[in-house]
Amino acid sequence: MGGVGGSDPMDCHALEAMQCMVERRKSGETGVRAVQLIDGDAVWQAGDAGRWSWELLESALSRSDSPRGLSEEDGRTQDLIGSGELRRLTEKPAAYCIEYNDGFRATLRMLNGAIQSYCFAARLLGQPDPVSTQFLLPPIPNVTYAACLVAKIEEMWVTGRAPYPAERTLLVSGTLESCLKSRHAGGTRLETPHLAVSYAPPSTSQHARE
Repeated sequence: MGGVGGSDPMDCHALEAMQCMVERRKSGETGVRAVQLIDGDAVWQAGDAGRWSWELLESALSRSDSPRGLSEEDGRTQDLIGSGELRRLTEKPAAYCIEYNDGFRATLRMLNGAIQSYCFAARLLGQPDPVSTQFLLPPIPNVTYAACLVAKIEEMWVTGRAPYPAERTLLVSGTLESCLKSRHAGGTRLETPHLAVSYAPPSTSQHARE
């Protein structure tokens, strides 16, 4: 996952966007076993060492409609990773490395200065190539986040059921807290037995369509 924004309000949005995708694993959500938040050049070093996947990041970035640098200057397409522009453009890179109880791993990289979007990629069992997407946001000034939230509140009142699992928000907020503790401890890996939160994802997509 690649995202943008300041720590920690926008990181929370990016983590929740990632969680709404990875919770759809065949096993359902099993909770988070450990986290590690790393900053600066250590982010790139972790990628080079295989701690997270450059291939998946490349797939995610291919979906971005807002790459910075040369694309912004004259509209040309560019390979942000292969050209080295990603490392040059990103201001204070951060990587949220998350280990789940079922062995699944996910990494959120905050890439301020290189992109202006939230993009996701993953590997699916039986498929040789990653799948990827961008979370499209309403354009400024027509930001309709609150309207989408209110629509879900209305849905809950009408149906008597929460439209998405509250456990997701619990897991995301707990993961963020633990990641920030990891940063405060110098980027150490922290085990998180308190995040053994299991739940089943909703059967239908909850993404706003309009």
